[in-house]
Amino acid sequence: MSNAKFGAKEVMDVVLYDMETDKPVIQFDSLKTSSISVTSEKVYARGGKGNPKLITWEINKEATLTIEDALISPKSMELISGIARKVGVQTIRMRQVTEYENGENKGKLYPLKADGDGKITLGFKPNTTVDKILVYPYDSDCEESALFDMTGATLNDKELTVAAAANMRVVVYYDYDSDATAETYVIDAEHFSGTYKLVGDTVLRNQQTGKDEAFQVTIPNLKFTSNLELGFAAEGDPSTTTFECEVMRDTDTGAMIQMVKY
Repeated sequence: MSNAKFGAKEVMDVVLYDMETDKPVIQFDSLKTSSISVTSEKVYARGGKGNPKLITWEINKEATLTIEDALISPKSMELISGIARKVGVQTIRMRQVTEYENGENKGKLYPLKADGDGKITLGFKPNTTVDKILVYPYDSDCEESALFDMTGATLNDKELTVAAAANMRVVVYYDYDSDATAETYVIDAEHFSGTYKLVGDTVLRNQQTGKDEAFQVTIPNLKFTSNLELGFAAEGDPSTTTFECEVMRDTDTGAMIQMVKY
């Protein structure tokens, strides 16, 4: 069926393999798009009247792969940063303006207030001394002149008492320790994303039969770039994560991309 024609529409499911062990590192099954681009440059021999092109050479062939994932995962964050995630207790900085119950925010209908004695119930136990906690009247948040003097303030577990704040709505800034299951991702200036072998599976639709036929793309030497863009927006579609990759020449076969319909 050498003259058969096919339509390509379905996104690929992608697996990355470690270049040394040939074991899978991460799989992407929630991609929105996956596109391959191959480019080259041309140089010419010119001469004669009008200096026309006489001979053409193509050089500097390059290929890139761009994949857009609808979701982000711990593994994909590690992939970009080049640093393994750490699991353990981390310091969390808190700005509390509402009441909390069992670690859950009760919402704007429950503003944080001090009682008649100035006692404020915090959502979490601070990991600092009372003098490191900042308390403002709600209407004067972040105003230096309105900051309550913490001299004489007391802290007992999650109960903070500031006598001067009695019966007032307040904003409290403090640090607390997360659970031991917190995951930390670090992006620094010294580590970069790695190089992997990619295998992508999709289907092509046969024009004549209307049936889908399996199609596999293999890139034996793929360098992920360390570019990352995370979007946070109040409206619109959810943010996606785009991975930009450079296709390198395989050291053994010289191949850059292999595509198999089967």
